[in-house]
Amino acid sequence: MADAAGHTVLARLQALRAAPEPLAALLSDLRGIEHGGDPRFAMTLDHYLQSWLGSQPREVFRLAGPRLLILAPADAGPLLDAGAKALGRMLLSHGFGTFHATRYDVATEMERLFADLFPNDATGALREAAERAPTAALAHLLEVERVLHGADVDSIVREQPIWSFDGDRALVVATELAVSLEELESRLSLSLRRDSWLRHEVAVRLDRGLLRHIARDRAQDPRRFTVDLHTATALDDNFEELARAIPTEMRGRIIAELPCWELTLAPSQVVEAAARLGDAGFAVALDHVPLAALDSLDTAGLEPVLIKIQWIHGATGAADKLSAAVARFGAGRLVLWRCDEPMALDTGRAAGVTLFQGRAADAAAAAPHRLSETRPRPGAEELEEQEEAAPALAETAEPTPPPHPGLLGRLLGRG
Repeated sequence: MADAAGHTVLARLQALRAAPEPLAALLSDLRGIEHGGDPRFAMTLDHYLQSWLGSQPREVFRLAGPRLLILAPADAGPLLDAGAKALGRMLLSHGFGTFHATRYDVATEMERLFADLFPNDATGALREAAERAPTAALAHLLEVERVLHGADVDSIVREQPIWSFDGDRALVVATELAVSLEELESRLSLSLRRDSWLRHEVAVRLDRGLLRHIARDRAQDPRRFTVDLHTATALDDNFEELARAIPTEMRGRIIAELPCWELTLAPSQVVEAAARLGDAGFAVALDHVPLAALDSLDTAGLEPVLIKIQWIHGATGAADKLSAAVARFGAGRLVLWRCDEPMALDTGRAAGVTLFQGRAADAAAAAPHRLSETRPRPGAEELEEQEEAAPALAETAEPTPPPHPGLLGRLLGRG
């Protein structure tokens, strides 16, 4: 399989122009998809489309936009069609938007494919950039690798607490750690998000950089942390070495957040990754669960300690969906995430959610009066149900951490 930056597709298509081959091409476009620009999300969707080809050979070109071009034998055309239709239905039903894909017969439709890929005769500029781009992108990637291996990664790691409002005072039950792309770009004086190849390669390395940071700089930190991880990171041959570098006791305080869309598209791989994480001592959470998909969420047998639901302003039926999820999973496992407006807390609280993450939650926790003081006192039956559903996570709730100075202080609370 060829996996290349956008400009390399030009040389391949020009060769096919000169010597046509019996190939089918699928051009997929993620520009109308929410999170389509997220390299981790795009990579997951790419892998899903390729999975429809089974063992069939293929060439894959990830392009700016973000777009993806897959070349496969001509008789694999129906498989590409079926995969694109299935992916489109899934994305639309989960509220991610409309997915666009076009299939071409390379032997007879090369000019149409060429025109769709390179409108307004942009091939000249691509040819001029072809010699410079690989070297420049690789140099930037080496700089990213240097920063992520450096001793001062702490300055580009942001923290955001997950708050519990299920007691007399707000408590931090876990703190999410993530590398700030904005700070990484600032340090490198480049835009990672303008180069699809570089963005993809950087995303692959962020997981490893963050795990190395935890092993080196957080081993003595007594707090419970959550970190975003790709399924591919946990299944990589080097994962065990990365995990062993983190003390066993520390691993017991780390929750690995696996993306919900990976579970939807490749459940067997996510289950395998979760098992491997569990063997290494990490707990597992599901991240980025859209409100629209909450009532149909299939955890594939996983028992995540946290399920992070993305708050979306104006989402239809949000209160009902959250209430049903509380009844199904328990209030102590649901985190309403990206709560950047008070309405998110009001809606979640009315539905029985007690865990929140985002700027509005930070503000409510710091307010002179507690959020719970403004809501009606629960009845005896409700109190009994809450006590029975109280998770082990709440028992290990952290005290409210002191404010972080400098850069981390400025980053704290950003969704």
